[in-house]
Amino acid sequence: MKRTILFLALATLLLPAAKLNAQVGFLAGYAPQKLVVKGPAVADRESASTLYHGFFGGIHYSFDIVGDLDFVPALQIRVNSANGNDDQFETQDWQFVMDLPLLLNYDFDLGHDVGLGLFAGPTLSYGINFTRKYKDIVTHAADHAVNRYGENLSYPELALCRFEIGAAGGLFVEYRGFMIFGGYRLGFNDLDRMPEQTTKTRGFFVGIGIN
Repeated sequence: MKRTILFLALATLLLPAAKLNAQVGFLAGYAPQKLVVKGPAVADRESASTLYHGFFGGIHYSFDIVGDLDFVPALQIRVNSANGNDDQFETQDWQFVMDLPLLLNYDFDLGHDVGLGLFAGPTLSYGINFTRKYKDIVTHAADHAVNRYGENLSYPELALCRFEIGAAGGLFVEYRGFMIFGGYRLGFNDLDRMPEQTTKTRGFFVGIGIN
């Protein structure tokens, strides 16, 4: 609960930032995510990963620090999805996440209104909802659904924590306020609630932005 309040407080601080002489911009992109599990749930393998296709959109602010170095916090909503199956069910996952990247940008002026830059910094993420829907593998009829952030799951090995701390870094190219960027994101903390296994995230991202 304390983590949830802290995260929402940080996110709320971004909303009035436009009044603090910050440059405001919008961004959107593609951000696939791997959910990597290690432990008894993966049987005889060392680890197993599930690829989630994800898309994000949001708003960012740019504060001048010194020279070409800027502090760029952002507030984003990310939607991830994946399909799977086992001997009895087809599964479909939908995850909704609020991301708060806190990045430092360094921009190299190439002339003719073109800039090339690097960015890196910590990221905070809060899981809004993570639903897994089950369908009968023979009839394809809907069977049941679970929230993987729930407290009392029928499948405790699926239970995940909502709050994640990580880091992100990458490159961007900017031309007259239009930006193309790409990078890599890595989650640090274990999201799994089962003590005998670990679940962490990682993935690349690409997108466009307007300042």
